[in-house]
Amino acid sequence: MRVPTSASAVAIGAAFLSAAAMTLPAQSAAARSAPEATADDTAVAKAPLSANPLIGDWNTPDGTPPYDRIEPGHYIPAFEEAMRQARHELTMIGAQRSRPTFSNTLERMERSGPLLRRTSAAFFNVSSSHATPEIQAIQGEISPRLAAFNSETYLDKALFARIDELYRNRAKLKLTPEQARLLEVTHRSFVRAGAALPDAERTRLAAIDKELAGLSFAFGKKVLADQLAGDTLLSVDEMAGMPQGFRDGAAAKAEAAGKPGMFLVSATRSDFEPFMTLATNRAAREKVFKAFDNRGDNGNANDTGETIAKMAALRLERAKLLGYKSHADFQLVTSMAQTPEAAQALLVQVYEAALVRAREEERDLLKLASADGLNRLEPWDWRFYSEKVRVERFALDETELKQYLPLEGMLAALWETSDRLFGIKVAERKDISTWHPETRTFDVFEADGTRLGLFYGDWFARPTKQPGAWMNEIRGQNGLEGLKPQVVNNANFTPPAAEQPALISFDDAETLFHEFGHALHGLMSATRYPGQAGTRVYRDFVEFPSQVYEHWVAERAMLEKHARNAQGEPMPPALLDALLKARTFNQGYLTVQQLASALVDMDLHRLEAIPADFDADRFEAETLAKYGVPHAIGMRHRLPHFGHLFSGGYSAGYYAYTWAEVLEADAFDTWQEAGDVWSRDVAANYRQNILAVGNSRPPQESYMAFRGRMPTPDALLRNRGLK
Repeated sequence: MRVPTSASAVAIGAAFLSAAAMTLPAQSAAARSAPEATADDTAVAKAPLSANPLIGDWNTPDGTPPYDRIEPGHYIPAFEEAMRQARHELTMIGAQRSRPTFSNTLERMERSGPLLRRTSAAFFNVSSSHATPEIQAIQGEISPRLAAFNSETYLDKALFARIDELYRNRAKLKLTPEQARLLEVTHRSFVRAGAALPDAERTRLAAIDKELAGLSFAFGKKVLADQLAGDTLLSVDEMAGMPQGFRDGAAAKAEAAGKPGMFLVSATRSDFEPFMTLATNRAAREKVFKAFDNRGDNGNANDTGETIAKMAALRLERAKLLGYKSHADFQLVTSMAQTPEAAQALLVQVYEAALVRAREEERDLLKLASADGLNRLEPWDWRFYSEKVRVERFALDETELKQYLPLEGMLAALWETSDRLFGIKVAERKDISTWHPETRTFDVFEADGTRLGLFYGDWFARPTKQPGAWMNEIRGQNGLEGLKPQVVNNANFTPPAAEQPALISFDDAETLFHEFGHALHGLMSATRYPGQAGTRVYRDFVEFPSQVYEHWVAERAMLEKHARNAQGEPMPPALLDALLKARTFNQGYLTVQQLASALVDMDLHRLEAIPADFDADRFEAETLAKYGVPHAIGMRHRLPHFGHLFSGGYSAGYYAYTWAEVLEADAFDTWQEAGDVWSRDVAANYRQNILAVGNSRPPQESYMAFRGRMPTPDALLRNRGLK
């Protein structure tokens, strides 16, 4: 669950373009989905720019990308023209003879490159959610070119000289707090990109950034390819224990793959976790586990080990060029944590409490597993036996539970939650062209009818979509030019079989709410400058609004009203009670697994030297042993497929989920202390001081304005049942 940044995010001034980029019935209007590459791409690419739908005004509803007219061959010419225009605009800003002012430098930079912003957002949205071979080829070509453009911008001496002069004289400029913050962040971004370095170091830094962009793209491409290769075909006997809905979906996928009579289990989390939980055939669980866990680590052409080693070395070299002893030190300067030591201290504090609980959980599971002749738990055993314990302890059956969690019902709960807290309404639209037929669009309105922006939901897994769940923007909120935001939520929920409703797990429902928390951060932004809007905040602050929103999916009133089966019957009270009581069950395991990934990330990026024979598998194993991570638990994301770190912008930053959870757990206490989790007053305070302000002030100030003090980990430990 993340807000991804494309491997080639383009910076124009301080405005970073973030792009990563149900079964709901397929939308009937053919014009709503982007066409596959059936035209002659060469002819398209050679067509006049005036014929390119990406260039010029988008005469579409709300200025949305004209996906129904965009073909793959349109992207490269549009990028080339967009970079030409943006480079001209930035060069003209730097070449001005007049003394630099905030207006003629910073504000002009914020307005620059509209075509590049639009093209990048439209493309990287598709490259993460519907990466056909044609789109992957374009990304491979354009990523290093955009990285070079980015470096050229930051290393523009004339442009930096103007920004630097403004920064040195900032005390005399009578700037508003928002303007002062934009100047501070912009100047720091240029310095961190090497603008203040001697020429030789600047040239080397640009080369590093370009190579890293290519490696990041290559990593994501390899993981996606290995994930597809990890699809596991199973027999009827190997599917024992799986509910009928899962079996139907797996049978449909196998038939589509040309294997009728078999069952195909994808190497995606949405298939992996239910199979690990419910499949009674232990050998089949092992087979599916290894296909999922070994993505990127199979010693084939898609093995990511060499890519990881190169990226780690290049990141360290870049950090040292900029005066830092490690990549983690470089990264965390722009974070709430400030230092790797502070982040590590929090991780260890929570990890140690979780490890105690996890060892207790393991002892309980082994008692149950011993009846099956096991004296040691393997990673493919934990979820299976923990489900047995959960059913026994709480009378909670995952298969029965899922029948009461239709996606449509949980969407209704999401819309009602947003209405009760903030007074916002949604209305589905049918006139917006999208990149895939399953994508849906919604207008979002204030209580008084004022339109906030546009929301896209793309919730189902498909072979062309990257793993995980994320929010990205097609257009950020822009107070300078009066533009409304357009935000996207992606997930990888398992599509239902034909004519069946989409059923999701409770974890999926939490993901649904989590990602919409990110969406609200984008939709409710109210800054003047686009470079400060919405989710353009510190990495360890960006997950705070998403994680706090997960609390309301477990509110009894929401589940009583919207958790209903296909016959419209509400979830039985006993099942609902069991679900709510079981929320802290297995938290030792879940917390250790998440923090194991964060600790490996931090230890890797705190290295002050990368050995020539660096081996990611060996480093991972040694780090897990150092922290005493139990064999049966391991990491939520292993290094070979850890997209957060190597293709998603979270290097030395996976700790941010735990840091943000400290913030959100403490923040949710504000509603509880008010005696009403639906308090509109608290929600208004939260919106005004957290969601609306983006990066227009330091996050510490925003949290203090909302809460009146800084948070402590107490609420997090309590919520996870670790205290």
